[in-house]
Amino acid sequence: MFQKIIAFFFFTIFSFQIALAQEVQPQFSPQVQKAKNQIQLTFNTLFQSNDTNKNTKVDPALKQLLLQNNEEKIKEYLDQQQNLFLKQINRYIKQGDPSASLALLEFALFSQDSELKEQVDLRPIQKLSNQNDAYASYLLAQYYSNTERYIPLLEKAGQQGSAAAQMTLADEYGFRLPVEQQDTQKAEFWANKAKQNLGEAAYTEQKCALANCDLEEFEMVDFSKITQQ
Repeated sequence: MFQKIIAFFFFTIFSFQIALAQEVQPQFSPQVQKAKNQIQLTFNTLFQSNDTNKNTKVDPALKQLLLQNNEEKIKEYLDQQQNLFLKQINRYIKQGDPSASLALLEFALFSQDSELKEQVDLRPIQKLSNQNDAYASYLLAQYYSNTERYIPLLEKAGQQGSAAAQMTLADEYGFRLPVEQQDTQKAEFWANKAKQNLGEAAYTEQKCALANCDLEEFEMVDFSKITQQ
């Protein structure tokens, strides 16, 4: 059972690990950011190695369970933390916090939970997208599996300044889309946009980042629609 837990988190980390340092940063309310920080701390603690800096922040409860190597209690604790996070986020959504809806969709995509994904009210996120929120547009693109809706939203995010969207579009038009939809000029256009946004060196670094993942620190941001491949 514990191996399945590890396999699940290992896969989701590779799907959402890449957080561009120069990426347009989403603006979450303080209460939502606090909830996100806690669940992030739990995930980071799960994958810390033995030689991690002693000053690195950890989830003390999970750290103790990991030291005890109690698989059943570890799974129970992870479930509790996830449920607590979702409870908090849903409460903030009811209070009218649009960034909570954004966090819920982010988590649904991160955890690849199709049932949770279908429960997300997209209207607050669509409103943020229409207010020039690049991250909202990017997550909306990830919500859809059909190219007809996915690509326009991804292009919207790219035009709004999302380097992740720009890099993804370069790959989509370069080789991911069906051959008849691939477009060399568009691929080059979006690659150049990303290079202008990030700088040549940072662009190259991010393109290579999947081969150099640091499993001790990651963000719940999808780099390139890996979950839909």
